[in-house]
Amino acid sequence: MGLLSKLLGGDSELGGIIKDVARAIKQESVNMPDEEHGSSSYSGTEIPTDSKPVQPAPFGVSWGPEMPDEPNQFNYNGTYKEYFSEIFSTSFPSYRIETEDKGRNTVFTFWSDSRKALVVELMTEKSSAVKLREECRKNGTPYLRYYYDHEGWWNTREYVAERTANALRG
Repeated sequence: MGLLSKLLGGDSELGGIIKDVARAIKQESVNMPDEEHGSSSYSGTEIPTDSKPVQPAPFGVSWGPEMPDEPNQFNYNGTYKEYFSEIFSTSFPSYRIETEDKGRNTVFTFWSDSRKALVVELMTEKSSAVKLREECRKNGTPYLRYYYDHEGWWNTREYVAERTANALRG
């Protein structure tokens, strides 16, 4: 068996991390704009090199060089923690949601009766913490993370609510 097969197969910890990263990339790529259909493929991490004026992202697209003209983390009248808390409490009223500050990270745990339905971690892009994500993976609990300080990632209300709803549905 080759090294790549060993990493991706079985229950190795590294294999699980690689699979998680691949799933996250796939999930995010589904929502990325498609150049063939006339929209930009700007990822928020590079600077556009053409001379065309930068247009705001279409409604519901949560990344790009210009702030979208819709509710998002950066035009919310409060902190990013209050922003996410408000979305979670109003969009998912049937869940009991607990909040815990863990240094620079904030963890929201969604409960359905006594079952842990989802763990959402708000973290800085500078963090490489994977402990909570790995605990959730081992316990079979769905896990999401949102970066609150990544340039060009706006965390629009629609994006956060839809992505969280998808995770709760499994």
